[in-house]
Amino acid sequence: MSFVKCFDAVEMVVEEANKQFAPIWKMNKERYKILKQYCDVIDGLSSEYNGESYEVEIDDIAMTVAITMDCSDMVVDQQNHKFTTLAQRTVSIGFSVSDEGRLAIKFIFPSLWERV
Repeated sequence: MSFVKCFDAVEMVVEEANKQFAPIWKMNKERYKILKQYCDVIDGLSSEYNGESYEVEIDDIAMTVAITMDCSDMVVDQQNHKFTTLAQRTVSIGFSVSDEGRLAIKFIFPSLWERV
């Protein structure tokens, strides 16, 4: 999946959320930079495991950021694998099967916003 990067998808959704949450909430730029680093890791996983698409959602209540990556399969055979490292930074991780029968991994990250 070389045509769409994870952070490109995240950026579009976060811009809309910023409009929705303003003026009561503002985005914490440091958290946003950290999320970009997580997206770089997800891009690496996508490349390694034949990822095809990303879906990004913002929970309107908890304000968490969910990034779902579809891939053919995934085998994590090392304790220090980049998946394990990324998993430690999530609020939660979910696994399901996409409509196309592929593995869908949903990473949920902490909120980017703070009250003004």
